[in-house]
Amino acid sequence: MKALADGNRLRILRLLMDRPRCVCELQAALGIAQPTVSKHLSILEEAGGVDKQRQGKNFIFYQLIEGLAPEDHRTALLSLLSHWLLEDPELAALSRLAQDLNPQEILKKTGSPQSGLCRECGAEITQNER
Repeated sequence: MKALADGNRLRILRLLMDRPRCVCELQAALGIAQPTVSKHLSILEEAGGVDKQRQGKNFIFYQLIEGLAPEDHRTALLSLLSHWLLEDPELAALSRLAQDLNPQEILKKTGSPQSGLCRECGAEITQNER
């Protein structure tokens, strides 16, 4: 329950309901510092609601854990929470705002892999440009 006691963690869960996201996408959508986003993701991961997957050499995307057993308490909690997260107008607006965010778009807006991108995405994009 501690994992759900923070507004930013609830916002992160809402954004992850749309699709897996990297730290820099969450950072750009929420307007909070990268270490803060990473800390929130760590708490959600420890609680068993979020996991991460590597795509490519450096990209790390966070996603909601799916396929939990029906008797698992997290299943019931996430199900109840998802209805509220989907219906909340403020969270729906945040989801629309973040709809087109991705590391490449963030790079276009900031102009530098060191500005606005998480370390993994900046390294991947820089490596792909070589």
